[in-house]
Amino acid sequence: IYRLPSNAILELPDELGDNLRPVTRRSHAIPSMTKLLAMLHFLASGSFQRTVAICAGISQSSFCCVVSQVLNAMSHRMGRHIQFPLAGFPRVIGAIDCTHVQLVPPSDREHVYRNRKHTHSLNVQNVCDSHGVITNVVAKYPGSVHDSFILRNSVLFSKLRDGEYGDGWILGDSAHPLHPYLLTPVLNLTTPGEHRYSAANIQTRNAVEHTFDVLKSQFRCLDRTGGALLYSPEKVAQIMVVYCILHIAKHHGMEHNAMDVEENEDLPHVGQPNGAGMHTRANLIESHFLRVI
Repeated sequence: IYRLPSNAILELPDELGDNLRPVTRRSHAIPSMTKLLAMLHFLASGSFQRTVAICAGISQSSFCCVVSQVLNAMSHRMGRHIQFPLAGFPRVIGAIDCTHVQLVPPSDREHVYRNRKHTHSLNVQNVCDSHGVITNVVAKYPGSVHDSFILRNSVLFSKLRDGEYGDGWILGDSAHPLHPYLLTPVLNLTTPGEHRYSAANIQTRNAVEHTFDVLKSQFRCLDRTGGALLYSPEKVAQIMVVYCILHIAKHHGMEHNAMDVEENEDLPHVGQPNGAGMHTRANLIESHFLRVI
């Protein structure tokens, strides 16, 4: 019912203990492990708070406090477990994509959270490696915000632009602009090399799409079939980050440094190709995809 192996669950109390221990010495304080297991059950099942509280043997009001306490504890530790630096593509350090997490929007900002499918959501950016390890998370923008805007306003973009990851690049879909450090598929394919390049790009990017599928099947709250999350956008963002940490704990162990997010102005036109990016992509196609090896 927790969607995590027992060894991963047993590691969490040591990681979160200081923040989950009762602040009172009274005899009926809720034990740390009870708080943790109740929260894991809630995240994994996508059930109502009242139902989970009954299963845990605590009141709904107490469980409401537990939700905030555990989310805050895990969010403060995300920097220890989500870090940045694939297969089938030279010099790739990650694949990037965004996914929408359904929510009930604030009444005064309803239009901002309406996405292109006319539902309300948070648009969350993830980067992962070829093993599905999540290496970068940006969970703060409403559903109406375009994928390229989220990347352009991230610290990840600034570090890629400034060459802090060397000569490696990340792969994105056509929703992102082409840059020397961000390679996207060729839209109007004309040569065999372009066909092979774009096929390899799409196949390699399947890593991040598969990670989204695993996350949403493992934690039903994230999937639209589980309904919309009845929390503020800020708390939904916290929940998404916690899910990413739990996903890493389950599949890869608790050993992974989060990137921050910053606000930038003077954004480029959405999806506008970059001249240097086109040159980089053309050279890559010529050197690696022009002939079948």
